[in-house]
Amino acid sequence: MICPRCEFVEAYKVFGADDESWEIYRCPRCNFNWRSTEGPEVRDPELYDSRFKLTERKIREMVAKPAIPPLRETA
Repeated sequence: MICPRCEFVEAYKVFGADDESWEIYRCPRCNFNWRSTEGPEVRDPELYDSRFKLTERKIREMVAKPAIPPLRETA
């Protein structure tokens, strides 16, 4: 399975309905998840919006999300 967002070839099926009506896939490189019932613009790497495509370099250079600070105590 090829990831539509980063085109990594090791995307895999995570879960599927017992009647095989839908499946969920995940990419281990960019963490993208998609359903088999999504439109072709989400499932097909060639139709996936280029504005949201990721390369291995872009993934490596991403900044880590900051931690959520603890809640303030209320008076």
